[in-house]
Parts: sequence; structure tokens; C-alpha cells
Amino acid sequence: MPWIEANGVTLHYSLDGPEGGKPLVLVHELGGTSHSWEPLMPRVVAAGHRVLRWDWRGSGLSEKIRGDFSIDDMCADLAALMDAVGFGAPADVVGTALGGGVAIGFAARYPAKVRRLAVSSPATGSPGGNERIMTRAAGVKKDGMRPFADPSLTLSYPEKYRTNAAAFAEYRNRWICNDPDSFAAHNLMLGGMDESVNFGKLACPALVLSGVDDPLRTPASVKEIADAIPGAQYQELNSGHFLPVYSPNMWADTVLPFLAG
Repeated sequence: MPWIEANGVTLHYSLDGPEGGKPLVLVHELGGTSHSWEPLMPRVVAAGHRVLRWDWRGSGLSEKIRGDFSIDDMCADLAALMDAVGFGAPADVVGTALGGGVAIGFAARYPAKVRRLAVSSPATGSPGGNERIMTRAAGVKKDGMRPFADPSLTLSYPEKYRTNAAAFAEYRNRWICNDPDSFAAHNLMLGGMDESVNFGKLACPALVLSGVDDPLRTPASVKEIADAIPGAQYQELNSGHFLPVYSPNMWADTVLPFLAG
């Protein structure tokens, strides 16, 4: 995966699939990296997509965050990255968890760059802040990532989905290796977001998925988002918060047909 300068920062990204394929952007989750989509890549590429993945500013091997960071910055990073690598627009944009919230925010801010939108367990904000999010942000800045790994992953990557012990161990290790200041900035970004003001503005076809085992973004709360997006499709799946991470085939069986529409 190469690096490129976009929106004034250095971003680590990859382009996969045929050069003439259907443009698709994958937006990873809070605490994850572009590697989170790796189990899905064979099926996505086989479906004829040209796929852009990147490590968010502050995540993985991208430049780290020092100072304030907002959803506007995140969306501007993606818009600039698409332009910098010559990625086709409009593209299908897909995200999970906070990446789903970012995907919604991007579709609202850059509608000409989005053909179809598919999100699972979208974290679209915590207006006024959220005590758990704010406590975690302060805690990781003070004590690092390790003390927060297991309490967080108990909710987002529950025991019943750890059927591949090696895959879970790798995911947990990557999570712990996040830059604490950047991870805190991502949490504060979420605490300051309120993408509900943009739901009604979305004009592209949208698919909104929830996981029945998701305690962080419950099916009821996700359905409220789907109901507020004009014409959005909604489905509940037998998975959890990080649906594409530990249920990749279920994700592919559901999302790829929608993108083919």
C-alpha cells in the first residue's frame, strides 16, 4: 500500500481490483484500519469493483493527529484522496460503525462523489457528548490503549464472534497499537458529531444494516436512521457491531447485490 499527500496530510491507501472496475470506497471502523476489509476483498474484487481503502488520518500507517479533528476534516481527507489518486466519481461508498457515520457525512457533504451508500451499525454522533466516549478519550490519552482494549472489544467484537482465534488476536493487537492521541481525537470527533441533521438531505440510494447482537448501535436506533433517509432500505442481520469484520460473507451476500443495482 502506498502513501500520498492529500488535504495537507500523508495518507496510507490501496487500490485493488480492475482499473476499469466500478468505483467503491470502503470506510473502516473506529480503532480499525483499512486492513479490516481484507477478508472481503476477494469477493468485492470478483464482483468487478475498483476498491479504494485508506487508513484514516490518525489510524494505521497514516499521519497522526495532533490537535482538533472533526467530521468535516475526515470527509475533506477522503474527497482530496479520491482526487489525488484519480479515483472515479461518483463512487459507491460503504462504511461500518463510525465508518458508516463518516460515509453518511461524506454523502451529505460531497453528493456528486457518491452513487450509492451502504452502511452498517452507523455511528452518526453523540450530540452533547457521550460519557463513555469522553471517558475513553481522556483515558487513552493518559494510560494508553491497552487498558481499554478488552472492555471495548467485549461490546464491539463479542465472544460469540471470535470463532477464529488467530483473527481476533490479530485484530486486538492492531487495536492496542493505535496511537492514543489520534484514537482520542477520533472519539472526540464522534462526541462532537450530529449527522442526523443531514439524513433528510441524502439523495443517493442507501442501504442501512444493523446487527441483532449490537449493544452499541441497537437495531432500533439504526432503524431510526434508515427511516430518516429518503428511500433507504433497512435490514437486520445476525451479526454484531463490526459486521464486515467477523461476518464478511453475510456482508457480501447483502451489500454486493445492492451495489449491483
